[in-house]
Amino acid sequence: MGRRSTNSGCGFTLIELLVSLAVGMIVVGAAVKLFSQGMASTFVVSQRAEMQQDLRAASNLILKDISLAGAGMPPGQGVALPSGTPNTSIYGCDQVGDCIPGGGIAYPCSTNVGPCIPTLYGIVPGWQLGITPPGSVTKSDVITIVYTDSVFALNCYTVSFPPPAGTAINPVTFTAPVPTPPTCSLPPGLVNPQAVNDPVVGLTAGDLVLFQNTLPAGSGQAIAEVTNAAGGGGVYTVNFLNGDPLQFNQSGATGGDLEQILTGSNTTATRIFVISYYLQLLPDPLGVGPGTPVLMRQVSGHLPVPVAENVVNLQFTYDTYDSNGNLLNAVGNAGYPGTSLNLIRKINLTHFTIRSQMSGAKSYSGATNGYQSFDFQTSISARNLSYQNRYSF
Repeated sequence: MGRRSTNSGCGFTLIELLVSLAVGMIVVGAAVKLFSQGMASTFVVSQRAEMQQDLRAASNLILKDISLAGAGMPPGQGVALPSGTPNTSIYGCDQVGDCIPGGGIAYPCSTNVGPCIPTLYGIVPGWQLGITPPGSVTKSDVITIVYTDSVFALNCYTVSFPPPAGTAINPVTFTAPVPTPPTCSLPPGLVNPQAVNDPVVGLTAGDLVLFQNTLPAGSGQAIAEVTNAAGGGGVYTVNFLNGDPLQFNQSGATGGDLEQILTGSNTTATRIFVISYYLQLLPDPLGVGPGTPVLMRQVSGHLPVPVAENVVNLQFTYDTYDSNGNLLNAVGNAGYPGTSLNLIRKINLTHFTIRSQMSGAKSYSGATNGYQSFDFQTSISARNLSYQNRYSF
């Protein structure tokens, strides 16, 4: 009688292999899907964090400058700039001749009646004077803020106009008083004013200086652009040559130029900051796409510096009030012409929009790929523009 073997070959059938392979593919696919979603979420979160940091830093700088608008400037009025000349004072240009996109912008007139007298105000709106950002149909705004330098104690120096004052050179001599008078307000830790040619805080080409003195017929004011400074030992000569990039130095002007106050006495000098914010489109280094919109900050006649990249909108409105507290305008040009810019009491940042550096991530399931963005709005009271000394005797 034959014996039957109980051993047989072990293995998987084709059906079992196919089922196992299908289950494995489902598990691996789910893992890859979860991983890709996690990476996309991480990408979105990191871009949003970067946008928030850039927006916070840029908005803090803008709001700080706006809150100082008009600080130290003659209260309740603007400062007349050179008039009666073929050249008009402009802002937004640096020492190498580069200007805000669209060219140097002229200052507003003090009145819309009669000849234009260019005037420097604490706030100068630039409604729709900027570029049209990529993806937008509306031009961006430019805003210019003016306030005095509270760090550099230039007002402690004695100011004189030596020969050949009244010419195209217009040199000014700054002499450090010895001893320093008690009326001289110095930054903490200093016993003497900083040198005029100090490499850190001193005057350099492109700086703007406000001169104020007493004229026979009243007070005199003029703003001039520094072209060079030299000297030492407490005595410094600063030149304000004609032909400066911002066209503040015009010895042939009938008013508003430094030459117009040479006969005055008790002259004081203060450095002022004329700060402009605007958008500039930087070209793509590979020549692909429209380029990168960048928020720029320019101080007086110096080279502009980038504040934040990928800022795609910058728009303002301005609230103006009369002496009785009645609202006159709340528009992008502050009602100018027709309403004095001295009546601006509140600045509204209506759109400050920043986008992510890169596109291609979905902000939520089902969304299309694209840029992430934030839009920021706020309002700032211009307290220095509305201040009036009601307690002087």
